[in-house]
Amino acid sequence: MIKNLSLIRNSNIQSTMTDINSDQSPYQAQLELAKSAALKAGEIIRSYNSIGRTNNSAVVSVKSGVDLVTEADTRVEKVVMEMIKNSFPDDMIVGEEDYASCPLGAQGEPFPKGSIWCVDPIDGTTNFVHNYPFVAVSIGFIHDSIPRVGVVYNPFTDSLYEAAEGSGVGTLLNGNPVRVDCEASSVRDCLLVNNIGHYRADEFVDESTERVKKWLRAGLRGYRASGSAAQNMAHVASGQVSCYYEHGYGGPWDVCAGIVLVKEAGGVVWDAREDGKDLELRFGKGSVCAGGKKVVEDVLKVAGKPEFKFD
Repeated sequence: MIKNLSLIRNSNIQSTMTDINSDQSPYQAQLELAKSAALKAGEIIRSYNSIGRTNNSAVVSVKSGVDLVTEADTRVEKVVMEMIKNSFPDDMIVGEEDYASCPLGAQGEPFPKGSIWCVDPIDGTTNFVHNYPFVAVSIGFIHDSIPRVGVVYNPFTDSLYEAAEGSGVGTLLNGNPVRVDCEASSVRDCLLVNNIGHYRADEFVDESTERVKKWLRAGLRGYRASGSAAQNMAHVASGQVSCYYEHGYGGPWDVCAGIVLVKEAGGVVWDAREDGKDLELRFGKGSVCAGGKKVVEDVLKVAGKPEFKFD
C-alpha cells in the first residue's frame, strides 16, 4: 500500500535535498524548511487513506456549498504552522484553515508587507475525500510582496516540486530540473487543465462552460480538470500539461507556491482578467493563466476576459 512505502519514499527524496543545490538561494533556509514541512505533511495525509472513498478515515465537514474540509486539513496545517513558527517566529502565516497567524483580508485586498508564509495543507480536499490522487501540500514564502519560494508535494505520487528565487537551478521535480512545455504555442497543441471550483451560481456555471466550448471549438488538443490548483501549477512547471487556467481559484494559498515553480521553470503566471499582467497575490478568489508565454497568450485570446465577479 502507498502509506507503507512512505519511509522509503521520503528517504529517497531527502537524499536529493543536499545534492542538487550547486548555488545557494538567498532563501535557502526557507526552502529547506518548506520541503521538510511538506514531507511531514505528506506522512500525515497518507495515514488517512487507502483505496476507495469508504476507506478514507478522515472526518469530513462542509465549509460552504460543495467546498469541503477534513480533520486531516486542520491537523496538517497545525503541524506545518508549528514548524514554520519554530524556525521563523517573526514571520506571518496565511493558511486556508484554522491556524493562520495573519488575519485574512477581504476579497481583493492586497497582502500585508513583510515576510509571509502561504500554506494550503491539502489542496484538493474533495479529491482527498474520494481517494483521487491529485492531492497536494502547498507551501509558499513571500518577501516584499513577491513569492520567493515554492514547494508542492503530492504524497500519493511521491512528487516533490521545489523552486527558490536565485538558486541557479530553476525548478526541480524529485531533484531533477524541469521546464514548462515550450512546444505548445496555441490551443491546437495545448494540453489545458482548467478547474471550475465549487461555485454553482448560474451565471458562473454558464460562463465557465461557455469558456470550455470556446477552447474546444478552437481546436484544443486536450482538456483536463484535476481539482487541485497547486497540482496544476506543478504540472505546468514540469511540462506535464501545457497551460493552467482558472477563474475563481480558492485563495492565495492555492497559487503562491506554484507561481515560483512556473516562473523558475521558464513560464509566465498572468492574471486571466488582465492580459500580459503578472498575477498579484491578493486575498480572496482570483484568476490565473500559467504556462509558456505563447500558449498562455492564445488560451486567453480564445477564452476572452471573464466577467463573473466574486463577492
